[in-house]
Amino acid sequence: MLTNESVVTPAPDIAHEASTVQTVVFVGIFGISSMVGTVGNAAVILAFCLYKKVRTTDNTFILNTSIWDLVTSAVITPLFLSSTMTGLPNCGQACCAFIGFLSLFSMTQSLLSCALIAFNRYEHVVLSLATYKRLFGPVKAFLWVVGAWVIGTLVMLPAIVGVYGSLGWDADAKLCQMSNEPKSLLFFKNASLHWTTLLVISAFYARICLHVRKSAMAISQHLGHSPQQVSLQAVKRTKHMFYIFFTLFTLISPTIVIMQVDPRGVSTPELIFLIIAAMYYWNTAVNPIIYTWTLKEFRQGFKSLVWQTNIDT
Repeated sequence: MLTNESVVTPAPDIAHEASTVQTVVFVGIFGISSMVGTVGNAAVILAFCLYKKVRTTDNTFILNTSIWDLVTSAVITPLFLSSTMTGLPNCGQACCAFIGFLSLFSMTQSLLSCALIAFNRYEHVVLSLATYKRLFGPVKAFLWVVGAWVIGTLVMLPAIVGVYGSLGWDADAKLCQMSNEPKSLLFFKNASLHWTTLLVISAFYARICLHVRKSAMAISQHLGHSPQQVSLQAVKRTKHMFYIFFTLFTLISPTIVIMQVDPRGVSTPELIFLIIAAMYYWNTAVNPIIYTWTLKEFRQGFKSLVWQTNIDT
């Protein structure tokens, strides 16, 4: 006997669908960031190595940033993506500690490179040419970079040898990084290094801005050449270098703030955490775009690379 029974259609699992969409978006954002950053920073490094016009003092510091941005894009971002999705470390404890070291060292080098660029522009614009030449040049620029590597290593050394702080798997954030323990001296030193470096860089650019304004006023009063005159090319290049610093500051500072306010990620909504993480890792992909947009020698170098590739194929 047939009976009339109502068929109940189960309600769609909205939470599951939303989670799936979020995962797809998450993978897409970080996947594109990794690819763009890897290709872009590899092109920057090749342009510096192959074309003489690109090998300037300023661009030596950009090269340092690109090397570590390439490490982040090609290695750290894919591992971050994998560990965040699985909730498990990608490799053993020693490997995870090394990945944590690379991640923090990369950020440190970006900050120190921006500081060296700001110092370089300050010397070039504000001080005399003789003073600039005493401090900067092709070989001296590489020595400054070596100094930045030494500083970055010294900051991390206590955690490496196990004196204080730790590097490895963070179960709360689900990634390989330094310990986010707020009472850790390593945590305090790295947060302090970030904000101190940003203040120093800001001070250099503020001093440059004041000097340029003073130069412009002196020129208007003398109605001609003034000893304080600053070349338009130097000002324009300094402005472009400031764009690089401002982008770095805008994209990575939210991560530093979250690490200090909510080091264990307990009160930060997952969506907010993912947005901030995306901003942090997209910094490595955005930098080559900024170099191409603002610096003529890199545009020419990239065009030559593409032209040479087309000829070879």
